Amino acid sequence: MEIHHHQQTQTGGATNGEEDTHATHGGASRARYIVYAILAAIAIGISIYFYAPKPVNKAANANISLFLQNTITDIDTKLKNGDSNTDLATRLSWHKSNNALYNEAKSNSDKKIVQQREVLKTKMVQVQQRDFPELRTAYVDSKKEALDEQHVTIGLSGAHQEVLTFEGQMFKPEQVQEDFMKNIYGIVNDLRFKKVVYKWSDSPDGYHNYEIRSKGDAEI
Repeated sequence: MEIHHHQQTQTGGATNGEEDTHATHGGASRARYIVYAILAAIAIGISIYFYAPKPVNKAANANISLFLQNTITDIDTKLKNGDSNTDLATRLSWHKSNNALYNEAKSNSDKKIVQQREVLKTKMVQVQQRDFPELRTAYVDSKKEALDEQHVTIGLSGAHQEVLTFEGQMFKPEQVQEDFMKNIYGIVNDLRFKKVVYKWSDSPDGYHNYEIRSKGDAEI
């Protein structure tokens, strides 16, 4: 009887253990399902946020459209009448503003704005191709007097006045060239020069070229 009772106790213990194990597995399964459900809900929410059509901001589109039209009109006026009486810094800033407006409009899919943007692009290319050679010439003219005092000659060459040359014995040391280049790099890049030449003698090796990776005159 004791043996039988012992067997019953063992059997009863095994049954309770199995129930506990099933309960544990059941709880873990439910927890996993809850986690999966939460992750699925998050994924759906992200998809809705990124792929659902965004509401159209009509007021913002109206403002951009107005700016685009005003800029197109302004460019037309300058193409017709010229802009040579305006100082170099102002003209360069004007071109940068045109580029900023065009880039802002690039991401807008509104049909009217897309049409205006393409018109603006055409006008910008026209005025840039006309203006930048003039701006480069104006820059050189503005520096001649000051550089003459340092016994340096400044000049232009190239089909579109895109090569800038500094000539003077002071440029023989490479360090002088590099220091000078650091000082002028910003403006020569903005003016879309393609090359800067430092010349210190008429010998075959008496000069050094620095290529400038600037935008082309027809590039937005």
